[in-house]
Amino acid sequence: MKRRSFLASCTAAAGGLSVARAAAAAGDTTSLNGAFKDAPLRFSLPPGWFNGSFEEKLDQIAALGVPGYEILNPGMDPAEMRRLGDARGLQLSCIGGAGRIEPGHMVRAEDHDKVEQMFRERVVMAKTLGVKVLIGLTGNVVEGLSDDEMTANSIACLKRLAPIAEENDVVIVMEALNVLVNHGGFFLTRTDQTMAMLEAVGSPNVKMCYDIYHQQITEGNLIRNFTENMERIGHFHVGDNPGRQEPGTGEINYYNVFKAIYEEGYAKGRYDGFVTFECGNSKDTPRALNRILDCLDWA
Repeated sequence: MKRRSFLASCTAAAGGLSVARAAAAAGDTTSLNGAFKDAPLRFSLPPGWFNGSFEEKLDQIAALGVPGYEILNPGMDPAEMRRLGDARGLQLSCIGGAGRIEPGHMVRAEDHDKVEQMFRERVVMAKTLGVKVLIGLTGNVVEGLSDDEMTANSIACLKRLAPIAEENDVVIVMEALNVLVNHGGFFLTRTDQTMAMLEAVGSPNVKMCYDIYHQQITEGNLIRNFTENMERIGHFHVGDNPGRQEPGTGEINYYNVFKAIYEEGYAKGRYDGFVTFECGNSKDTPRALNRILDCLDWA
């Protein structure tokens, strides 16, 4: 893939930088149509980046050549949502599955019945939607329980959920969150902590959602951590730091991150899932998309 510049292409087509800026300010993404069809990573975009009705947002995502979109908590009829995505060749990349960002849930044994019930309901939704990946959340720490106890409880809960995931051909991806900026008190925060949990559960249908934004804040060492554990990663979330905006707005070198995901994941058959932009865009969608394309200049 050659480096594409939205502003440069608009200037060539429209004859001036002011026209390009006006198009960008209006949220016009048509000049980038097809720009992602040969992207080396399977990207998924948030419909919230785009203007119009839900159908119009999906139209714009599909026109870019992106294969996926993501809404973690769908609010519309699942069958209709599936129909709209299928009609445009789009895959819903992930939904919420089990656990919440609040005290208890997986970390507290008394909550396991309700976590299992939540997961069973979400699996039914996932099958209607045609989505294979569901987020798992341990919940926040519970006063009076030690880290070892909360770890053991989380493993026990996942061992209950794993056979359900295996029977229904879905994957639970446990997401580690940062507690320094966004989710104070959350239990699962580190890659090594997550991998130890997955090892204890021992199911191919329980993996990690590697959120690059969260892990940069928590521990850094991004490329080493995800490449060494690629077989146990089932989903990637993307956002730059600080600000949780698109790549190119913060300190993370997404040129090298995306290259590593491709070389150590897709190219070696160790990862074939989505790379989802779970973040905002700093100014407007066309410029955000152009920054993403800049991060693929190695391809």
